[in-house]
Amino acid sequence: MSQKVINLYRWEVVTFPWGTAVKEQRTGKWIALFLSPTGQMVNVEKISVKLHENGIEFL
Repeated sequence: MSQKVINLYRWEVVTFPWGTAVKEQRTGKWIALFLSPTGQMVNVEKISVKLHENGIEFL
């Protein structure tokens, strides 16, 4: 009998005036942004970003 081990990661969800952002706790990197009011998702896994209350800074 073969057992498979699956690593589970923790995420942190932060709400900003412009939308919501998801950060992976293991690496401390932002992975997804959800813009308000449309809910459009922006994948930022491979992009360096700095998030502020008034917007998103792409580094």
